[in-house]
Amino acid sequence: MRFSSLVPLFFLPLIHAVLLWKTHDISSLLVEEAKKVHYKSLSGTIQPLETILKAGGANSVKIRFWVDPPNGEYNLAYGLRLAKRAKEAGLAVVVNFHYSDTWADPGHQIKPKAWEKLSVEQLVAKVKSYTKETLDAFHAADIDVNLVSVGNEVRAGLLWPTAKYDQMGNIAKILVAGSQGVRSSKYGSKAKVMVHLDRGYSWSTQEWFYDTIAKNGFSLTKDVDVLGISYYPFWDPRDSTLENFRQNINNMAKKYGKPVVVAETDWPTKCSKAIENIPQSLRSIPFTAQGQVEWMRKVADIVKGVPGGLGQGVMYWEPGWIDNASLGSKCESSVLFDGNWGNMSNVIASAKP
Repeated sequence: MRFSSLVPLFFLPLIHAVLLWKTHDISSLLVEEAKKVHYKSLSGTIQPLETILKAGGANSVKIRFWVDPPNGEYNLAYGLRLAKRAKEAGLAVVVNFHYSDTWADPGHQIKPKAWEKLSVEQLVAKVKSYTKETLDAFHAADIDVNLVSVGNEVRAGLLWPTAKYDQMGNIAKILVAGSQGVRSSKYGSKAKVMVHLDRGYSWSTQEWFYDTIAKNGFSLTKDVDVLGISYYPFWDPRDSTLENFRQNINNMAKKYGKPVVVAETDWPTKCSKAIENIPQSLRSIPFTAQGQVEWMRKVADIVKGVPGGLGQGVMYWEPGWIDNASLGSKCESSVLFDGNWGNMSNVIASAKP
């Protein structure tokens, strides 16, 4: 068996009383379970991952969506299966649209194959209808969706090349369409609209992006409810400090008057290959499970300290994906579980003590 075990039992209660979104991204859970991965809590019992997260204080899970992935992973049917399990565990769902058939991030925003030949106007209409129809399917399944990310880390645009960073007018149109798709869904105003950028430690990045799309027809008053950021400690050794993070989210809240959510973060338990990427001021945090607790406590405290109560969420990416423990970074492991790979017919992922 493949086993994994987890730390959210430590960090989530720390933010339980204040934050509206206490969230883990579990998008890869069904992929892991297909490989016979099972999850073990800190008490030593094998339980569904979502049950362990709920017991640790989570109130929601985040699920990413790809339009038409070749193998079906992360499509609508896949997401509905995960969401129904989240509902049974008493967890709400944060929907994360990538508007792609594969990964979308600042370096990859590939248009879905079925949308490749659409004009700008057709693409805008498709984003709106696809967003609405997907959410309506969740509503029909009685899933509690309370936050929707229209795109994923869209600093460099989305649906390339139509809405790439050199086409800010089209970026604004696509984001408006995504927002309108959420608003026109059966969730209406219950599901909040989030725009999500990376570089959560860079105020100049956030200000440039939002001021520019606002000049191009995106309303910071009506088209967005929540400003989401990714904040990772191991991509920028100079600027990704906690102080820059604090300054950025305080500035975002002050200038735009919107709630701010850390839509992605994590901390490594092994990082022998990339410590030079981590700012000197953060290197006292150990690469251990307790270090993950310390990191989440520091991030959560800063979010909770945003003036006006506008710091409203922290989301861990992706705690149980033990087959991809590096989670895309040069650090070897940032997941919250240790995998026992001794018996390849099953793998037990045990919560890191």
